[in-house]
Amino acid sequence: MKINIKNVARKAGVSTATVSRVLGDFPGVSDKTRKKVLKVVSELNYEINAVARSLRQKKTNSIGIIVGNVLSQFYSVIAKSVEDTVNKFGYHTILCNGDENPEKELEYLKVLKSNRVDGIILVPTGKNSEYVQHLINTKMKVVFLDRLIEGIDCDAVLVDNTNGAYKAVKHLIDQGYRKIGIVNGYLDRTTGAERLSGYLQAIEEAGITKDDSLIKIGNFKKESGKKLTKELLEQSNRPEAIFTTNIDMSMGALIAIKEMGLTIPDDIGIICFDDSDWASIFEPSITAIRQPIYQLGFIAAELLIGKIENDSDKPANIVTLETELIIRNSTKKQK
Repeated sequence: MKINIKNVARKAGVSTATVSRVLGDFPGVSDKTRKKVLKVVSELNYEINAVARSLRQKKTNSIGIIVGNVLSQFYSVIAKSVEDTVNKFGYHTILCNGDENPEKELEYLKVLKSNRVDGIILVPTGKNSEYVQHLINTKMKVVFLDRLIEGIDCDAVLVDNTNGAYKAVKHLIDQGYRKIGIVNGYLDRTTGAERLSGYLQAIEEAGITKDDSLIKIGNFKKESGKKLTKELLEQSNRPEAIFTTNIDMSMGALIAIKEMGLTIPDDIGIICFDDSDWASIFEPSITAIRQPIYQLGFIAAELLIGKIENDSDKPANIVTLETELIIRNSTKKQK
């Protein structure tokens, strides 16, 4: 038999309204009655209807997070960090894979809204600015992570992409490389645009003429990194070193280099934006720009919980974290 609120009320000897008040944690119920009702709830193994309860309380104690690619180590660490943080405050997460697809992103935004989440952490494609602004206008609490949407005033947690890319390319130049290729993601995402900007800043500062044939633009995915790296290495104007701008494109680039029978760093140097456990044990070990990934998710989650708990409409708080250059063996140019 399915247990309902009437069964609980009958066994506890109270009205269904009293049971509802106890389960909704409303005032006006004596401690004795509250304990009696909760005892019966436990004995009958009654499952509280979370949706109904949220309608009463106007709160679900859940937050949504939409990431670019759930298969990516970067986003899996982000999701874990957010979950760890919000759980401490009594919230749960609903993880959505936007897959760098604006249509999927919009669909998930609507699903999260219909499920009455208390807030959303969004890694935006930048293509749904009108709907995101609509959510913010209707008092949905939103925090951007990793990227911004131009023209939208919203809390965000970022890294200094331009400086991180600059440090990567400057390191290659300091090692003696002059012909440097870049395998980059979408330029309509702030991450892609800023990392290209850092690359260009470093080569310009070094007096190296920009060469468009060395600049390859893809979609931040492994397959794209592999394809674009092969294009770079098969062309007559082949680079001496490659800067890959995220962990997934970096993996694709390394696969391409191996399949072409080239060795690192003898035939080609490589530096990656994003560090990973495998980068240190890869042979040779891979020089990388390390992002404080766990901290990104932690700060975004804390910002969002703060907005929810305090019902805050303060001016947007943009937190920008620094990156770190980790020098290993993949950028040791042969003299």
